Amino acid sequence: MQLVRTLNQILIDDEENILQALKAGVEVESLYFAGEEVVSDELRNKLTPGATIHEVAKRTTKKIFENDKLSRIFAIAETPKPKGLELLKSIKKDIVVLEDLSISGNIGNIIRTSLALDLGGMILLNMDPLDLYDRRLIRASRGYMFSLPIMTAPAADFLAYCKANNETLLVTAMDAEMSVEEIASIPERLLIVFGSEKEGCSPEIEAAATMRVRIPINARVESLNVSAAAGITLFQRIQLNRK
Repeated sequence: MQLVRTLNQILIDDEENILQALKAGVEVESLYFAGEEVVSDELRNKLTPGATIHEVAKRTTKKIFENDKLSRIFAIAETPKPKGLELLKSIKKDIVVLEDLSISGNIGNIIRTSLALDLGGMILLNMDPLDLYDRRLIRASRGYMFSLPIMTAPAADFLAYCKANNETLLVTAMDAEMSVEEIASIPERLLIVFGSEKEGCSPEIEAAATMRVRIPINARVESLNVSAAAGITLFQRIQLNRK
C-alpha cells in the first residue's frame, strides 16, 4: 500500500482496530468491506462524519493485500500528526523506549502493556516514521497504538535530548546489581529502554544509562522475551504511574 503512504494516509484493517482508531480521534476517510463481511451498526455510527462506505469484490482485496494477511474490512484514514521528543516535556509519567525492535508482535505487545499499565508514552528509536503505522504493527497492538503517545527518533537525537534535559535512563542487564523490584520506589520519571530482540541495547545506550537493573530468573533460562521483560519491569512502576 505504498500509494496510501504517499498520500499521507494509512490503512487500518479489522473492525476492532478501526474502532480503536476512531476512539482515539483518528480521521477515517473511507471504509471498505468485501464478501459476507457486515459493517456493524456500532462502526457505522462512530465513523468520522463524511466518511464513505464501499463494497468491494473479494478478488479486489486479494489484489490489495497480495501475500499479506487478507482482510475483508478495512479503512483509509488520515495519518496522525508525528510527535517529536519535545512532547516529553509535557508528560509526567514513565516512558518506555524501544531500540531497534524489529518484530511487530513484540512491539504491539509492549504497546498494549504500556497502555494497560498507564505509561505516559513510547519512543521507537531508529524507526522510519512511515513504518510506525504499518498495518502489521497496528494489528499487533490491537489498535491501541492510537491511544498511546508514540514518538520516533534516531538514537543519537534521543541521547542528546536525554543529556540536555537530565533524563533518568534505565536499562535492564543480567549482571546489574539492582533488582527490578527496587525501581518501584524511585520517585522521578524514568525512561525505560529495551533493546533489540537479538542484541539488546546498543553500547551507546548502555553507556548513557543512569540505572541498570536485572530481572531475577532461573539460571537454567538464558533470557526472557523482550515483551515479557517489559511487562515485568513496567509493572513495578504501576503505583507511581497511576497517581
